[in-house]
Amino acid sequence: MFHVKNHKQAHIFDPWGYLGPKRRKALDQSWSGIFQKEILPLLPVEDLRKHYHDFLGRPTKELYSMIGLMILQQMFDYTDKEAVEQFCFNLQWHYALNITDPGDNASYVSEKSLWTMRDILATEGLQDKLFENTLARLAKVFDVDMKKQRLDSVH
Repeated sequence: MFHVKNHKQAHIFDPWGYLGPKRRKALDQSWSGIFQKEILPLLPVEDLRKHYHDFLGRPTKELYSMIGLMILQQMFDYTDKEAVEQFCFNLQWHYALNITDPGDNASYVSEKSLWTMRDILATEGLQDKLFENTLARLAKVFDVDMKKQRLDSVH
């Protein structure tokens, strides 16, 4: 069953309020705050809808967090096992992916689920769309002119 969280919906109580103002500010100003505010809402979850039924079957893992997991895994160059561990236990990852529920339904993912999501993204050819959307948004956030790129790099 297709399952996505509405990240625009406000919480009655701040799910991150237990952190205190200094750690909360640090999260907001780190890569995880930028990811949550700028990248997460742009993820193409609707492109995955055809792979899941609207109301029958077991709900998927929350699809914004699953696609976000795929991006963060590549961003940090983690193995599947390392990415799963970060998803399960890392507070910065939870903040970046807006995982506010500490229960296993939201905060746990298996390697099999990771493999399945990777297969779906590859089947749909969404890796290019993910890269282009993320790159364009980060360029806008950091005010980078994408027209001026070095051509002499030897990487």
